[in-house]
Amino acid sequence: MREAGYVQARLFNNDQIKQLNETVNKSLVVTQDNPSKGAIKSSQVEFVRYFSIQKLIFPFIDFIMTTNHHHYGFDLFPLTPSKTLNYNSYNVNEEYSWHIDATMDSPVRDIKLTCLLNCSEENYEGGDLIIFRDGEKKVENFSSGSAVVFPSFTNHKVEKIVSGSRKTLAIWMDGPKFR
Repeated sequence: MREAGYVQARLFNNDQIKQLNETVNKSLVVTQDNPSKGAIKSSQVEFVRYFSIQKLIFPFIDFIMTTNHHHYGFDLFPLTPSKTLNYNSYNVNEEYSWHIDATMDSPVRDIKLTCLLNCSEENYEGGDLIIFRDGEKKVENFSSGSAVVFPSFTNHKVEKIVSGSRKTLAIWMDGPKFR
């Protein structure tokens, strides 16, 4: 059985996160969000193309690929410059209830990894990332500049924000259909 937990690390300092957020906000594109069916998603979602922030997030991409190599071993497609990334903002009372990020719609690919980078510049309460594996497990120390990677078929949620604002950059790594 493949490892189904999560892997995390702190990758960026506060100045780097501020620079990333400034660049993202100047590079937003319009597209449609597709939340998981049946889930409550009350956060705001904006979008940025990978090429706009590629150099700034290199440590995040390296962490994703290294984590996959050492912990999951999934066949992944390379990131293309035009790939759209989600930039999520959660404010007070906003959440994303239990869901998975995997998709069954495509005959040729599966979403294999969920990769989140905490881009919050201000402190917030609530907004905990909870992963379900043999019960609910809170992802500890998911603070600004931290990244977490886990298989996209893992049930997870973001609890309601109590105060402040939580921002994350999400990358879904896909690859050929699971066999």
